[in-house]
Amino acid sequence: MRFDAVGLGALNMDQLHMVERIAGPDEETFVRGIIESCGGSAANTMIGLSRLGLRTAHLGKVADDREGGLLRGNLLSEGVTDFTVVADTGRSGRVMGFVDPEGNRALYVDPGVNDTLRVDEVDEEALNTELLHLTSFAGDGINVQVDVIEALDESVTVSLDPGHLYASRGVSELSDILERTDILLTNQGELEMMTGTGDPEEAASLLGIGVVVVKMGARGVMAWDGEHVMVDPVRTECIDTTGAGDAFNAGFLYAWLAGFSLEVSCRFGNYIASRCIEGYGATGSLPGTEALDVLRRYAEG
Repeated sequence: MRFDAVGLGALNMDQLHMVERIAGPDEETFVRGIIESCGGSAANTMIGLSRLGLRTAHLGKVADDREGGLLRGNLLSEGVTDFTVVADTGRSGRVMGFVDPEGNRALYVDPGVNDTLRVDEVDEEALNTELLHLTSFAGDGINVQVDVIEALDESVTVSLDPGHLYASRGVSELSDILERTDILLTNQGELEMMTGTGDPEEAASLLGIGVVVVKMGARGVMAWDGEHVMVDPVRTECIDTTGAGDAFNAGFLYAWLAGFSLEVSCRFGNYIASRCIEGYGATGSLPGTEALDVLRRYAEG
């Protein structure tokens, strides 16, 4: 079976603490509640695409512990084919998040065994895909991504959401991945960190990437694929921004793979992101195939 999309990135158990405010150095604040949910940026996007009806899979690594079992079970329950490697020792990845009443957050990442994934542990079946979506590892996991893209058929589209962890490494450290990237999905701060510019057209020229999409939160999205596109955000009540960028990626990539224009793809990405932030956690509020009616309306103008 050929997959529509496969994700390769860290798998983490998200532990979200609802707090009165995000504390600074030497400050104290109150925890109002705790929610635990399965996460990992590439996995979140694959779940979003699966709910929209695509055939998806995920590559990653967890430990043989409670969190690893939950992460794998969650992928399977969402219809995402599980190519997760289980380590005999160590602990699964975790992200400790602190979310204030406005939905702002601070995250602390414990990568666990994520970065120990090796290319000889990757199931070749997972590389039979239309699109490979890459997101960041905290440490040496980037090496397996380089090895995997070298083994990919040239027909496979590669998308990359570098996040802060990869953007902070700079273009030189990411060069092997960027040379094979067809679609860059990032935010303005990350793009400036990588290239010195927040403009998608300039970044596309500097990096040699055909499609550059810049997520700007409440200010919307800028993108470039030979033409410049600016799309306003979808207004909604924000409960928690966790996973918003991953949700945008799911909406954008679904529309792009289906052959819609850059503008329509960005608009649909914004819509899926707006649904995500209406609830807590990265995937709890993601819509199913009913959202495709919205995509059709966008396409009809």
